[in-house]
Amino acid sequence: MAKFIILSIFIIYLIILVPLQYHNLVATKKELRESGKRHNDHNEDVSFEQQQLQYNLQGNLFNLPATLVAMLIYRVRHGEW
Repeated sequence: MAKFIILSIFIIYLIILVPLQYHNLVATKKELRESGKRHNDHNEDVSFEQQQLQYNLQGNLFNLPATLVAMLIYRVRHGEW
């Protein structure tokens, strides 16, 4: 029963977080395309608060599965393999 509850919480967490991660990924890629900069150069130009938000959203180990799913969806939709 405990495994079912943990698995259910994990699936709900993924369902909630994948759209957020996908939206963040699309916005980041759009900013990089518009600025013509590399990822590292772009990170140096953004504010400290924006860097922290990006780190907390993508750097958290609990968010890794949602980040990977969002990245896979992005690559399938936009054909970036």
